[in-house]
Amino acid sequence: MSRVADRKPCSVLVDCRLMYYRKAGVSYYTRRLVRALAGLQAPRFALRILLDRRDADTGWVPPNVGVVRAATPAHHRYEHVALPVELAARGLLRAPHAVLHSPDFVTCWGRFRKVITIHDLYFMEHPEVMSADGMRYYSRIRWSASVADRIIAVSHFTRQDILRLIPEAAPEKVVVVHEAADEKLKIENGELKREWPTPHSQFSIFNFQFILFVGTLEPRKNLSTLLRALARLPAEVRLVVVGAVGWRNEALGDVARELGVADRVTFAGWVSDDELDALYCRARLLVMPSLSEGFGLPVLEAMSRGTPVVCSSAGSLPEIAADAALLHEPMDDAELAQHIHALWMDDALHAEYARRGLARAQRFSWARAARETLAVYREALG
Repeated sequence: MSRVADRKPCSVLVDCRLMYYRKAGVSYYTRRLVRALAGLQAPRFALRILLDRRDADTGWVPPNVGVVRAATPAHHRYEHVALPVELAARGLLRAPHAVLHSPDFVTCWGRFRKVITIHDLYFMEHPEVMSADGMRYYSRIRWSASVADRIIAVSHFTRQDILRLIPEAAPEKVVVVHEAADEKLKIENGELKREWPTPHSQFSIFNFQFILFVGTLEPRKNLSTLLRALARLPAEVRLVVVGAVGWRNEALGDVARELGVADRVTFAGWVSDDELDALYCRARLLVMPSLSEGFGLPVLEAMSRGTPVVCSSAGSLPEIAADAALLHEPMDDAELAQHIHALWMDDALHAEYARRGLARAQRFSWARAARETLAVYREALG
């Protein structure tokens, strides 16, 4: 960015209210981005976050980031009107150069500058995967794209979908900023250097090898295909599913019982960051068979921990994984089972994809994402 732009005062309020309701997906992205933004050496850049007034989870907030409590909850029916009234009444975002960053697709009225992040648009072509309340809320995405000064797309795939499905989004406003894995690990000469993490006591029984799935349990994640693939594999192959129940969730337990694999599947639900870290490291491989992904963060998370990946060829996954994962057609459970079996049985192949994954994950970083996002804020200010 230019020196002139860097001298402009920049007051940014990042909307984190969704974290009170949801811990995964958009909340993961927002939390990690805020941490990385807080680490920037950027003069005249003031960063604050907007939390739900009931949210007591502030241990993750960096000390140099201001916290503002909001009475207006996320996904409120009249949020686009109520939130700006609340912000104005409290004298927020009145600075000459003020930006509201809405990481959950939708912004609100106001004379301040607006940045939104769009993660994926699968629901626009497949409304059946979303609840009525969800469709009501996200129906404002076209208006948000039209009034936003800048739109962050988390992948080139998502940018293409934005330009294809939202004609109100001017191409020059849509900027790609990739996500990254959490940067907890030390890598020297391409080798992972870290003590083996100890999982929470509820996972102490995991003294067996397993394949891992991470994501919200919803139809788009295509878990039924993964269960069918599991039924094709030897009995010693077990599956751990991490993620909260989402909208229109399939009866996955019933599917597993019908396929005869219920005793080989552990539904762990939502887990903490440390627990998830331990599971990534202990898994034999990660499987992500999604019908579509705007980014697919678990792919990089697993790769950064030296865990090989099998994922579908849908959405952004080929863009993110490149040649560092084995790809399968989304609905082809036979091909998926073949790839899992290969990495499960072949130690040399397993080591090769662990190496490729580590190298691939290092090409993404939250520090770079923060710098690029700050540049988007500057551009939004004109």
